[in-house]
Formats: sequence, structure tokens, C-alpha cells
Amino acid sequence: MILTTIHKRKLFLITLLLIYLTGCATHQKSLPLSTTKKDEWFAKDKVKHFSISFLIGALTYSIARGGEANKDDASIIGFSVSSTCGIAKEINDEIKHNGWSYKDLIWDLLGSGVGVSVSNVLD
Repeated sequence: MILTTIHKRKLFLITLLLIYLTGCATHQKSLPLSTTKKDEWFAKDKVKHFSISFLIGALTYSIARGGEANKDDASIIGFSVSSTCGIAKEINDEIKHNGWSYKDLIWDLLGSGVGVSVSNVLD
């Protein structure tokens, strides 16, 4: 697949928008240490990580397919954008809250993979 300059710009702008929407570019106040919670594998925030990553992966896959990408390329683009947003969110959490979570990142990656896979199967 050959992306034209217009497609590259659209993909770049969509990526920036998704990063912004995940909260990576917004200023957040740090929480006091006394309010931090234990990081569990199954918690409400894990559902949010999975769901948002699922939606970003599926949406990016669909946008790439609409831009005439084949299924393989759209899958790579969808997973890459979605997982990049998850990694950026964890970097933001580490910087702002001193709270990097591998468990959150794993849920992000699972959501990304499932979102792209479901979109690929339904395509």
C-alpha cells in the first residue's frame, strides 16, 4: 500500500487526536501517595484500559481500510496506533503520578489486539 501525502497527514492528525483524547497531552494533578490504590489485575480501570484500546484499535483499523489499506496493513496500523496510545498513557502516569503499571499496559495491548482482530474478522 502506498500512502499519499494527504493520507499520511490524515493518519498523523488522527493519531494526535487519539493521543490527546487518551489524556496523554493534558495536565493532570498528581495524587497524594495516601490515595494511591493497589494495582490489581481485575479492577474498574482495567475495563477502561481494555475498552478504550479496543475502540481505538477498531476505529483506526476501519479508518485505514477506508483509506484503501489492505487487511494486513490496516491491522498493523490499528494495533500500532492503539498500543502507542496505551504506552503514552502509561508514560504520562509515570511522569505525573509516579505510577507506571505493567498490568494496565497488558490490558491496553489485549484491547488493541482484540479490537483489531474483531474488525479484521468482520471486514
